[in-house]
Amino acid sequence: MTLKKLALTCATALGMMTAAAQAETTLKLATVAPTSSPWAQWAQAAADRIEEISGGELKIQVIGDAQLGDEQTILRQGIKGRVDIVLVSNIPMSLIGQEVDVFSTPFLFDSVEQGTCVVYNHMSDILGPTLQDAGLEPLTWMEIGHYVVFSKNENALTPEDLQGQKLRVAATTSDEAFARRMSAVGVPMGTSATIPALQTGNVESALLPGLFGIAIGTHKVAPYVTVTDHARPIGAVAVSQRTYNKLSDQEKEWLNVFVETGPAMSATILGTQEALLKKIEEAGVPVARLTPEQTAEWKAASEGLRDELAEELGPEAVALLERLEAAKAECSS
Repeated sequence: MTLKKLALTCATALGMMTAAAQAETTLKLATVAPTSSPWAQWAQAAADRIEEISGGELKIQVIGDAQLGDEQTILRQGIKGRVDIVLVSNIPMSLIGQEVDVFSTPFLFDSVEQGTCVVYNHMSDILGPTLQDAGLEPLTWMEIGHYVVFSKNENALTPEDLQGQKLRVAATTSDEAFARRMSAVGVPMGTSATIPALQTGNVESALLPGLFGIAIGTHKVAPYVTVTDHARPIGAVAVSQRTYNKLSDQEKEWLNVFVETGPAMSATILGTQEALLKKIEEAGVPVARLTPEQTAEWKAASEGLRDELAEELGPEAVALLERLEAAKAECSS
C-alpha cells in the first residue's frame, strides 16, 4: 500500500470514528433517590432501555444518592442546564414559584384513587406550564408516597404529641404553616440533612414520605413511625430546555421511554411503601396506624390551611388551586 493510500485509509477510518463519537449523546439524570430505591431503579431501567433501542446513540447516566446535592440544588442545576434531566418531587418547585406549595398542603386529595387520577391525567396541564416557564420540559409524573412521622422517643398519634417538638419539615410554606398549626417548632431542611439532624438532636421528629424515609434509613435513628398519610408529594422527571432544544427529533422520541413506563412504576410506589412498613414492623420498629378518631384530629389541625395559604401566596396560587380542584372534581365524577 502506498503512503498516499495509507493516509487516505487512515483519514477515512478517523472520519468514521469521529462521526460515531458525534452520534453518541450522553445525558446526566440527577436525583436524591437512593440507588436501591424504586425511583432510581426505574430510572436506570429506563436508561438501559433507551440505550438499547437507540443502539447506543443515546445514553442516560443516572446519578442518585443525592451525589449532586439536595432537590433544590438539583432543580437549579436542571434549570441552568448543568444537569440534563432531573427527577424531583414537587417540594423544591417553590424555587420556581411559591404557588406550587399548595400541592404540599395536608389532605390534598379525598382518596388515593382521586390523587392517582390527578397525577396521571391532569398534572401536565396543571403544573406543566410552570415547569416550562422555568426552563424545564416535563416528561412524566409519578408518586412519591404518603407522609409518615418518624420520631425518636414515641409515636406521634395526634398533632398534640408534636407540640413543642423540633420537627423536621420540608422547606415549603405549607409544611412550616402546618407545623405552627400543631404548635411544633418547624425546622425546614432537605432530605439529606434529616438523619444527621435527628442524630444530633437538632430535631426530634421528622415528616417524610414513608417509602423514601425508610429507604434512607430514617427509622434507624427515629424508630417510632406513625402512618399519618397526611400529605402526598408528587414527582416529576423533566429535561432542561437547554438540553432538550439541542436534541434531535429521534432523541426526543427515545426519551418517551420515561413517559411510557412512568405510570407503571408509579403504581407500585404506594404498595411498596406499605410492604416496607410491614417489614420494619416485623423487625421490631413500632409502626402506628391511626384510628378514625386520630385521623380526624390531624385533619382538624389542617382545616382551612390550603385556602389560607393560597390567599397568602397570591393570585397565581389561587388559580393553581382552582385548576387542581377542577381536576379533582373531574376525577371523582
